[in-house]
Amino acid sequence: MTGLMARYPGQPPNFGQFLTRKEKIMKKPLSIMVTTMLACLTLGCATIVTEKAELGSKPSGVRIYPPKVYLLVDTTANASTLVYAPDYQRAYDVKPLTILAKQDFKIETDEGQLKSLVSNQDTTAILTFFQSAGDLAAKAAGVAVSASTINGTFGLESGIYLLGDDGIFQKVAVKK
Repeated sequence: MTGLMARYPGQPPNFGQFLTRKEKIMKKPLSIMVTTMLACLTLGCATIVTEKAELGSKPSGVRIYPPKVYLLVDTTANASTLVYAPDYQRAYDVKPLTILAKQDFKIETDEGQLKSLVSNQDTTAILTFFQSAGDLAAKAAGVAVSASTINGTFGLESGIYLLGDDGIFQKVAVKK
């Protein structure tokens, strides 16, 4: 300390100008790490999580049921009815996931199927709890069915047909 004071009498020492080259090199990565950590603390993350639902458990978000497609064929009337009904064996839970962010999340269901999903994500804002979750869950739990009649039988005999995952209608065995 006396060496520094002797070099600059009457002035407080500036210790930064006396750092060795090695000390200056070590100081640079430390400042980069501190800047990176501060940047990470101010950033947010927003996404939508969709997972297959555990049917016996409470929903983790909004429960959505994909449609099951039935074809009701009536050869005497030469007409078929296409019916969309919720598939309760294949439920999905949809929920927004935010970390230090804002996300406006809206799901609309119509006649038992997903009609629209809107997600406006703002990862620069602090997380705010969206207030319409209860209303959306109530809509998603509704038992709506959609049907439309088509002229013709598509070469099928009278009966109920279910559209399989392979895209082919299979006749449903009706218990008597």
